[in-house]
Amino acid sequence: MTGTALNLERKVRTDPRARIAGAFGIAFGLFAGTGTAGLAMALALAGLWGLFFGFTARGRPLDRSLGQTVKRAGEAWLFLFLFVFWVLMTSFWSPAQGLAAETVRRLATLAILGPIVVWAVHACTGQDRLLAQRAIVAGVFTALAILTSEAISHYAMTYIATPYKEPLEIAGDMGRGATATLVLFWVAFACLHQQQSDTRVRFALVVLALFVAFQFGTDLNALGLVVGTLVALLTLRIPRFMLALVTAGTAVLVAAAPMIYPTLADLAHRALPGEAMPLSYGRRAQMWEVASHLIMQKPLTGWGLGAGSTFDAPIAYGGISWPIIQLHPHSAPLHIWLETGGIGALLASLAIVTGGGVAIRLYGRYPVAAAALAGGLTFLAISWGFSHAAWREWVWVSFAALIAFSAMLRNPRRWRQARQ
Repeated sequence: MTGTALNLERKVRTDPRARIAGAFGIAFGLFAGTGTAGLAMALALAGLWGLFFGFTARGRPLDRSLGQTVKRAGEAWLFLFLFVFWVLMTSFWSPAQGLAAETVRRLATLAILGPIVVWAVHACTGQDRLLAQRAIVAGVFTALAILTSEAISHYAMTYIATPYKEPLEIAGDMGRGATATLVLFWVAFACLHQQQSDTRVRFALVVLALFVAFQFGTDLNALGLVVGTLVALLTLRIPRFMLALVTAGTAVLVAAAPMIYPTLADLAHRALPGEAMPLSYGRRAQMWEVASHLIMQKPLTGWGLGAGSTFDAPIAYGGISWPIIQLHPHSAPLHIWLETGGIGALLASLAIVTGGGVAIRLYGRYPVAAAALAGGLTFLAISWGFSHAAWREWVWVSFAALIAFSAMLRNPRRWRQARQ
């Protein structure tokens, strides 16, 4: 029995899934800290590694694990699959066939390899969970340190690597990198809590996150950090209710987007008439109104994947002539409606609601894990819902990382030996 136990322990310590989790956590931090261009590559490499291991390991654990996952969360998987399938189908009537084809390739790759990465991290047990926790903590600290350095040095390293980029373009890249990193702030903090880390380490994480949240002209990062923290604190007390509230609120935002966003734009225009709003917010409100009118013209099936880029008629704001929609309406829910119609929005809402039900079942007994997940989901919903496109790879990679690494916190005990 002793020999068998030692062999099992050795097998657990060398489980490739732990190395996949560790490599993905570190790579996520490096790519997020230098912008978001490489995040999809990090997920793809980890996913291919997980795919190879899953189909070559003894007992075909990938088959078994995914089969069990489908049984436990079949309804969420079903609606997610239907949503992805419908999104890809809309490329057939898209007026931007080139962009649609590229988006289809990217989304199809993420849809296949993303769940593999989640499985690889989620399947870790015992000490491998501790390794995964340490990896994502290291990744978040790495990203925050790089972003802090770039903000203080006015993008010194980025200028060396890409001297052709304009300051505004660099700030945009850094802002998105900060968003991707801050999605995992609550996971990293909870990991440090479970590992009984030094209080000074946790304090450093909070200080760096606060500093980065207020950089790069991305106000939503600061707002999301504050609101996400409030949600996380409430989730510690009432985990099931708060998970239900976050997912239901996000689903409503998607389902009712054509009514919510133009109403917000109208209220903003009434409060700050003319062009009194700051440029970014004024243009955003303008795009929300235009997108809502376009949605009403094709409310069921939408204009097709990538169609947002074709609405480039000029419109003036702030003394500048802009495309009427800048590639997308700077609201993922409106973007879903604009390009995939009410069918796409309905399927997305159902996927969110059923996914919330799965989260309540899996995380309801673990308040720390539920709080980390709820905080990250709230931050992502605010950023995704009021600034970014629906199909950005880095957003989906951040979401996959949040799901995967928050599972490492479903541990009723703390790591008493973590610092040894």
